[in-house]
Amino acid sequence: MKLWRVVAGVLAVGFVAAGVTPAWACACGGYLPDAQSAARAYGENALVQHSGGTEQITLSMAVRGASKKAAWIMPVPAAAKVDLGDDDSLFYRLGQLTKPKRVVKKTYWPFRDLGLGRGKGDTAGAPAPGAGVTVKEQMTLGPFAITRLGGSSGTAVTDWLRTNGYAVPSTLAANLTPYLTEKWEIVAVKLAPKRAGESLGGATPPLRLTFASDRIVYPMRLSKGATTTQFVTVYVASEHRVDATKTPDADVTPELLFAGRVDTDILPKPTDFLTAYTATYREPGKITDDFTFAQAANDDEYQRITYVTENEGFWSTVAVLVGLLLLFVAAALVLARVLARRAAARAGR
Repeated sequence: MKLWRVVAGVLAVGFVAAGVTPAWACACGGYLPDAQSAARAYGENALVQHSGGTEQITLSMAVRGASKKAAWIMPVPAAAKVDLGDDDSLFYRLGQLTKPKRVVKKTYWPFRDLGLGRGKGDTAGAPAPGAGVTVKEQMTLGPFAITRLGGSSGTAVTDWLRTNGYAVPSTLAANLTPYLTEKWEIVAVKLAPKRAGESLGGATPPLRLTFASDRIVYPMRLSKGATTTQFVTVYVASEHRVDATKTPDADVTPELLFAGRVDTDILPKPTDFLTAYTATYREPGKITDDFTFAQAANDDEYQRITYVTENEGFWSTVAVLVGLLLLFVAAALVLARVLARRAAARAGR
């Protein structure tokens, strides 16, 4: 069963931004760049699949800028199995499945859209545990060094992170506390380039987390510490359409992008009903909760529609030009006949 997958490709654009200071930001968890980096995480997309009390997440963040070394942390409600996502094109394919339906309206105005008189328009050794922290598992997967942690308090966990080389913002301990109070697990992930001198940027490789959960939840509360606008798109795959029962910021209503059954190997049955939401958080400090989803009252399908006007100007232009030519010829013939009659009349006098 697949459960969590994050849309890596859609937000995969990054450049080095001069003057950008290191920031802690991620729509799902905490992005922790090292002190020498000039990079920000500004969003991610996630496919969340839920079936039989199990969730799975494949996570990839979009990083703007470049970082020699970075990390993030992700809270989950139960012990997580962590592995690498196996489909780098997953989120491109999801984007294609959920894109607006294109409805074309034809017009036939002559001389339009023929490209005349203008150019063409524009047509990704083990770390030492600290007091109050339990190191449950450590592993290396591709570019990731992963540690699963339990902790008695936010301060204990941030002390451990700081001791083990993580850049820890001042707000992290307070933002972790609600999760630890609820006995959630913390997955700490370090990313490092495979070769010396390389930098991280764009979209991080997909990382998949699988855990037991009796509800569909997408963690967002750590984004309260972000300093820049956060963008998130969540694709929820389950047996039925879902509604967002809780949202991170009560003042921000997620936009429904798509709801419907899809025939694709991405979503094996019975979790083939896909519901997609997107949201933008311009004031991350107002985030107070996670996303939670529950079965909707019905399985009504929904797809956005984009209306496009296409002008078929070639043949109408040809028709107008031919008509003008015929009119010119007819006028010339009439004029020639009139002139001939006048000449004959003058000759007969």
